[in-house]
Amino acid sequence: MSVMASWNGKTWGVSPERIAALNGVSASVELDTENSDDKAGSPATKTKALKLQSMSFDFDLGVAVGCDVRGEYESWTALVGQYAPFYLGGTRFGPANLQLTGVSLGDTTVDNFGRILKGKITINLTEYAEEASSKKATAGSSNGGSSSPAGVSTGVGPRLSAITVGASSSDKAAKKPNNTQLT
Repeated sequence: MSVMASWNGKTWGVSPERIAALNGVSASVELDTENSDDKAGSPATKTKALKLQSMSFDFDLGVAVGCDVRGEYESWTALVGQYAPFYLGGTRFGPANLQLTGVSLGDTTVDNFGRILKGKITINLTEYAEEASSKKATAGSSNGGSSSPAGVSTGVGPRLSAITVGASSSDKAAKKPNNTQLT
């Protein structure tokens, strides 16, 4: 299979059994600025930092080209919140880690039995930042991770989902009811 791109174990490409090619990739990098009305010699526009980078792309799927459209969409929805590097043509494209922030299914064709025969999946990825305050970090910070020019941490953190996050042992103990009839 000729692989066009990959992210978190998902691949896009063309093989004799399956056609799953990207239609295109959109990426953006923006500068965060602040305007001020100060006329005392300071610049009217102050540069704060780079905003988190974003990327989006879409791809067409169809039963006729070896794809289970519904199954593929459901597998993507299970990945929302996870992050990984995005590779285009075998090399990393964009920031060190991109978090899946949105998945949508559109342009579908459904048969008389409710099966999705073809559709277009759109993926939205946003640069993954360890903390909201990591934009204020500087290169060589005490956490040992590297930083981009904007101060956004590029280290790989733990992958969490709503399933694996739960109450701590102390929270559970505090919630335990005291049954005085048993003592």
